[in-house]
Amino acid sequence: MTGPGLDGPVPAAVAVPAVAVPAVVEAPPPALEREAARVADRLRVLGPRWAARDHAPDAEAVAAVRATLQRLADVAAEAGGAPRRTVPALALHALGDQVLVLAREAARAGATDAAHDALVRLRRSL
Repeated sequence: MTGPGLDGPVPAAVAVPAVAVPAVVEAPPPALEREAARVADRLRVLGPRWAARDHAPDAEAVAAVRATLQRLADVAAEAGGAPRRTVPALALHALGDQVLVLAREAARAGATDAAHDALVRLRRSL
């Protein structure tokens, strides 16, 4: 098939390389998933509120959340034998999503109990 501005035939299909996709993604244990969801729900309410005002106690709460996020990443790295990495400080409205992602990473690495304990402590402090 040719036309104006085309130098030659148009390929019928473009080859796309195959990508390996895991067949099953295991969910975290129910207790950890439930706790992560509870904390994430709470942060979805608090994050925008914290972003909308300048109040010293809010800064302390945000610092506690960010410390817990780092703790989740650290226990996952230790359990999985990976190097530690710094958790990026995303916008306050994204804290709930960060909790969910890092809790699932900790579960996949086998650090379920430590992650659950960290989330319970955080929820009780909020």
